[in-house]
Amino acid sequence: MEEKSFAISVRIEHRSIGRAKSARYHDLRTGHIPGYVDQERMPENSTILAPALPSKLRRVCLANRANRPTQRAMKKDAAVASCFIITFGKAAQPIFEALSKAQQDAAYEAVSTAVATLLGSEVTGLVAHRDETAPHAHGQMPAVRADGRPLSKVLTPTMAKRVQDVAAQAIAEFAPQIVRGKPKAQRIADGEPRSKTVHRSVEQLHTDLPKEISEKAAEVEKLQGRIAKMRAKEKMTEANVRTLATYERRLSEKTAQMEEKHRILVSATRAVETQQAEREASLRERETAAELRGQEVTAQVEGIKAAVEAIRDGTVTRGEDGRPKVTDPTHAALLRPVWRTLGPLVMSLADMRDEMKAGLRRFRDLFRRNELQPDVIDDGTDLLDGMEP
Repeated sequence: MEEKSFAISVRIEHRSIGRAKSARYHDLRTGHIPGYVDQERMPENSTILAPALPSKLRRVCLANRANRPTQRAMKKDAAVASCFIITFGKAAQPIFEALSKAQQDAAYEAVSTAVATLLGSEVTGLVAHRDETAPHAHGQMPAVRADGRPLSKVLTPTMAKRVQDVAAQAIAEFAPQIVRGKPKAQRIADGEPRSKTVHRSVEQLHTDLPKEISEKAAEVEKLQGRIAKMRAKEKMTEANVRTLATYERRLSEKTAQMEEKHRILVSATRAVETQQAEREASLRERETAAELRGQEVTAQVEGIKAAVEAIRDGTVTRGEDGRPKVTDPTHAALLRPVWRTLGPLVMSLADMRDEMKAGLRRFRDLFRRNELQPDVIDDGTDLLDGMEP
């Protein structure tokens, strides 16, 4: 059974002016209304802060870019808005929905402000949606900070983790039961389906964790050096003892963190390898099934051809016991795989053929009688010759 999550999540996407317009239309429910929206509940939505026009955001980004040390022209398709969405896990949703509408809006605002502050930006739009299957809010920030740095450069993998941290801290003031979600690396290591962690690529995972482990190793080495230096002192003051204890506590913590990250990396690698093996096995199964279906189709086509030929050539008939009989071995072999479905039709046509042949024989005997005029016999014989099955 799928574990229900009590987590809050914030996802950020950087959008060009065209995509920012589409996002604004969606957030404010102007223009086309998607089919998944319950229009009767649209009045329950909150425009906490009306999203800025994309044209205005572009002007803001241009002005902020002027503060960069080096200047380059802004591309037409450059991002002008950093749009984010605040969502909740299935177990967290009823907890959040139990808050009043005013409390929900205040919580969305607190989370948005915390995220924007962390990134050195500002919130320029915030809309709460209550007309879909789950509560969520859409937010907007300029894609370029006041110092001219694009948020796409600010939002490193490490910063993305901190975004989730501050979001959880902010929501805790309103709903302490809602917590930070598991880090993506841990989710993969725990065997969560790949489809739910697809935004964390294998390449990212294998790049980030070794770097983080290396950083922790450097911190551990630095602390070990400080501890060795302290222990080398001939006399230890009370302050030295307290400092040494602090260093040793930090060393224990950093070592544990480094070992945990290494464990996650090993587990994640195994999980990825298992998933890859499962995908390959599934692919082989599909290929085998497709090959078998192809063989079945070929057998059916060949069986139909054989049925036509057997009826035409008279190699399928009924024996003295009334049971079907195929006298040609090739026809028999080709008809065998399809006989269950085609057999009744084949025998019906074969019976019709045999009845026609019997009827024609009776007419032929009639025309051969001497009491008919010679010209009638000749005409009848010619006609029957053309009707011979």
